[in-house]
Amino acid sequence: MASVTLEEPLQSEIGPKKELPKVIQEEFTKISEPEEEIRVAVPSDMNMEGVFEDWWLLATEKRILVFNSDHKEKAELVKEIPINNIQEVKIKNYVGNGILEVKTEDKAIELIRFSRTALYKNSIVEVPKAIDRLREKNGYVVEKKSEGHIQKHSGRCPKCGNIIPFWTDTCPHCLKKRAMLLRLFSYLKPYWYVVVISFILSLATIGLNLANTYMTKPLTDMVFAPTDPVKVADHRHRFFLLNIFVLFLIGMHVLGTGLGTLRTYVMSWLGNKVILDLRTSAYEYLQRLSLSFYDRKETGRLMSRITYDTGNLQQFIVNGIQDFTVDVMMLTGMSVVLFVTNWKLAALTLIPLPLLTIGTIYFGQKMHMAYHKVWRRMASISAILADTIPGVRVVKTFVAEQREINKFTNINHDFFKSSMNTAKLNTLYFPIMGFATFAGGIIIRWFGGRDVVTGDMTLGSLMLFMGYMWQFYGHVNGLTRLNQMLQMAASAAERVFEILDAQPEIDDSKSAIELPPIKGDIKYDNVVFSYDGEKNALDGISFEIKAGQMVGLSGPSSAGKTTLVNLLCRFYDVTEGAILVDGYDIRDVKVRSLRDQISVVLQDPFLFHGSIADNIAYSKPTATRSEIIAAAKAANAHEFIMNFPDGYDTMVGERGVGLSGGEKQRISIARAILKNPRILILDEATSSVDTETESLIQSAIERLVEGRTTIAIAHRLSTLKKADKLIILDKGKIVEMGTHDELLENDGLYKRLVTMQAELSKVRAV
Repeated sequence: MASVTLEEPLQSEIGPKKELPKVIQEEFTKISEPEEEIRVAVPSDMNMEGVFEDWWLLATEKRILVFNSDHKEKAELVKEIPINNIQEVKIKNYVGNGILEVKTEDKAIELIRFSRTALYKNSIVEVPKAIDRLREKNGYVVEKKSEGHIQKHSGRCPKCGNIIPFWTDTCPHCLKKRAMLLRLFSYLKPYWYVVVISFILSLATIGLNLANTYMTKPLTDMVFAPTDPVKVADHRHRFFLLNIFVLFLIGMHVLGTGLGTLRTYVMSWLGNKVILDLRTSAYEYLQRLSLSFYDRKETGRLMSRITYDTGNLQQFIVNGIQDFTVDVMMLTGMSVVLFVTNWKLAALTLIPLPLLTIGTIYFGQKMHMAYHKVWRRMASISAILADTIPGVRVVKTFVAEQREINKFTNINHDFFKSSMNTAKLNTLYFPIMGFATFAGGIIIRWFGGRDVVTGDMTLGSLMLFMGYMWQFYGHVNGLTRLNQMLQMAASAAERVFEILDAQPEIDDSKSAIELPPIKGDIKYDNVVFSYDGEKNALDGISFEIKAGQMVGLSGPSSAGKTTLVNLLCRFYDVTEGAILVDGYDIRDVKVRSLRDQISVVLQDPFLFHGSIADNIAYSKPTATRSEIIAAAKAANAHEFIMNFPDGYDTMVGERGVGLSGGEKQRISIARAILKNPRILILDEATSSVDTETESLIQSAIERLVEGRTTIAIAHRLSTLKKADKLIILDKGKIVEMGTHDELLENDGLYKRLVTMQAELSKVRAV
């Protein structure tokens, strides 16, 4: 059977995310030519009609093959196209799915259809670049796509046209590791004085180490093996010198150990301080980024960058920089001494260096790819934990413990395999480097020993040279080991700086002004918005709300109600049109000054781990206890809070564990009341509570909306009867607008919704 392999440059970017099905392997074996190997293999989850089926795309250096397996006993070869016939490969995006298409001289051929999930999860986004590489191997010159020809979601870098791997937003081809590490070093600048102190300590330690080693020569020639017969016979003098040398060596060792310990502490402080700054900067920047960034990223992967990756950078700063400084200084000092002592032997010492250099470069490239894989697996583990731990109730409800265990085990096993791949590289790398230095030692022993035998060199000189030589090789090996740490640091810095380099889609413009205290007039002026650039979630929305009015939004699910209020809060920016508050385009004012005057009560309120008082005061951290209690009373929450043994100091579990849905909602309303906003948004605030609790919440809301501009989203249309105006949305457009009574007379969508809810209420009553 033909082996399933991947072209080496593609190994870290593309390939089977799960084992190639046996039926696919068997069918490929039947039709493959001798020595024909699979270079690209990706699964798809749809057939060409959009029905969910298991399809596979395979590519060799000669052709592209598309199979339909769909759990059949035998795979079906659907398409076969010679690589040499292909002129262009591209991904065409549609709503909810896409197509991988190739163009030949006379026609366009659709290879596979896939869901949005499979596009990235199965690495289909990387297939065009992979096929282009195969074409290049056959002698074709593949034209790089310019920025104007790169599709919005094609996954290509706008600068170089290369594939951007699905796990990052940064193009690794454009990334300069040296510049990235220099950027990391820039975080040392505020602590330059600590760097200077460490440098001085390093110089002192190096000087003591060199002097300590140099004592080998006089100790050997004057005490152990003097060449002068008179000195050989003078045992008393030799014993005296021995004591002097030993005491001197002890003193230098104690002093060197003390300075080395101090230097290690200083570097540890520096490393921890730099990572404190870097981790804080990354977290601060995460808070600045727009919701669209979080829509694309998994929580666990972001957590991995702030914790795991910054930890790797800390190790590099604490140990890597220190070791590099010492190694370079020691190599410089010992090189001078070696050439002064015996330039011929010193020249022989350099023989292994080319092998060390070539090995370091070769293995360095492989290690960088290997550590990328390790990080991706670790990030996947973090992503699973971030999903399943908060969602443990859902897991247990659907008896999915074993399914989640299997998923975690598979990812953990992939992490193990990736880690073992790096271990294999290290297992090969270090023995090869060790053999090179061992060979250098053998050469010096032979030539140096010959000089001692012939009398051209004293034994002390040879021992001194050997001592410096082993230290020289030791620090050379230290630099080669540093390469491993350097690759880990470069990979970690790449991911941390990706956060710091991400551009917030929602940010203050240079000319943005502070929004003054507002009355609450709101105007939507022909607003158009799309999440993906393909399908409009809102299409031509225009209406006005006067200050102090309450407006209700309703309509079927996915009509655009939540999107409409998200735009008002400027969680996203409109694609076309404008939203004005008191006549100010919200894009022209500072985001903070806008959101400071808006409060949102969500359908599923989010509470933080902490006391009830802390959660209420989240909207106003400076609030006094009396203000917190007043807000809770207004929200009809004071009574149930005081029933807890600790009252307002009762600790709330993560996400409000320990409280009922109605209790969480009333705390959320108290939080909004305490903020005292001019604009209030109620997003299904009473949809998931019982009738009695709804009554309590409704009365709290009535107090909350007084004197404020209010936008209330509700499916329970009875809660909107008191609204000054109702806006009914459907498929991103306004289909009706008016008061409750006016819309009932229109006999439109609103009346149909009211009638349906009335019928459902009768059924429940029965």
